[in-house]
Amino acid sequence: MNKISGIINIAAAVLMSVLFIGTAAYGESSQARPAAAYTELSERKKVVACGTPFGIKMLTDGVIVTDFGAVNGRLSQQSPAEAAGIRKGDIIRAVNGITITDSLSVSEAVQNDPVCTIDVLRGGEELTFTANALESATDGEYRLGMWTKDSVAGIGTMTFYDPETERFAGLGHGISDTSSGVRMPLLSGEITAVSVTDVIRGAAGSPGELCGAFISSVELGTITLNSDLGVFGVCKTPPILAEPVEVARKDEVKAGKAVIYATTGGMMPEEYDIEIVSIDRGSDSPVRNMTIRVTDPELLARTGGIVQGMSGSPILQDGKLIGAVTHVLVNDAAMGYAVFAENMLSALG
Repeated sequence: MNKISGIINIAAAVLMSVLFIGTAAYGESSQARPAAAYTELSERKKVVACGTPFGIKMLTDGVIVTDFGAVNGRLSQQSPAEAAGIRKGDIIRAVNGITITDSLSVSEAVQNDPVCTIDVLRGGEELTFTANALESATDGEYRLGMWTKDSVAGIGTMTFYDPETERFAGLGHGISDTSSGVRMPLLSGEITAVSVTDVIRGAAGSPGELCGAFISSVELGTITLNSDLGVFGVCKTPPILAEPVEVARKDEVKAGKAVIYATTGGMMPEEYDIEIVSIDRGSDSPVRNMTIRVTDPELLARTGGIVQGMSGSPILQDGKLIGAVTHVLVNDAAMGYAVFAENMLSALG
């Protein structure tokens, strides 16, 4: 293991609860099927491989329906929203013609007219439903019997930074609602510095996680895109000062030894040994291009392998950036999936 040289601005840390942790988890691998091809790089691009933790604060464009419940606690009573045809993962854009900006605005719109016209977005399709809100026996307010989410906060790992454009890429997968799996639509977002304060080790059947403290006084930049390939945006404060490395083409990636940059304490990434077990250039998942295994004894002792929050940790082979960690396998914390760096760079724009 080698310490990666770098300079990071440090300010007073404010401890926060981690509501979103980067790395997703899979119970087992599945058969790969042909997928759409990605545009090949026309020229050799150089970026700074990071491996630094960063805080994510994101507001959604509309609100996401996360669950349903009876208004007055009657087991036989169905949620008015669910009875109207609304589903978990639907994105509510307007109620009674009022644009929805947060969960509170849903409640306010319902009080104006309990016979609600609800405009939602589902899988890219715009739908409209009519729901009859019920009066709550507790406070007399009208309710639709649903829970919604309008924001998310947590930590992940920055994959790379382009000093020429000041743009960054991180996580290697999109930020999604955990209850429905729907990718959260971005209204606005910012990234801040983070210090990793603790690690919960991963084990078979129980993925671990990084715990961190947001350094709110150090705002790194803004999020402009939440896509299947990760979060992207503008980073005005370089997360780490290091020499840029070439981004490898996906056809250059090979099975065998590689390294990842990951931060398991504080703010400074370190280099750890891994193995590229297999490569699937035709995977139907854009973020499961490689199967990887952690082989570094120190990282295994520290984390048990790959833990939530390491999502986005850059992978290098032969001195080139080849990809980023995206998922951990629940039944084997030492193993996980990774996305090609070329795919992430294509999404960076």
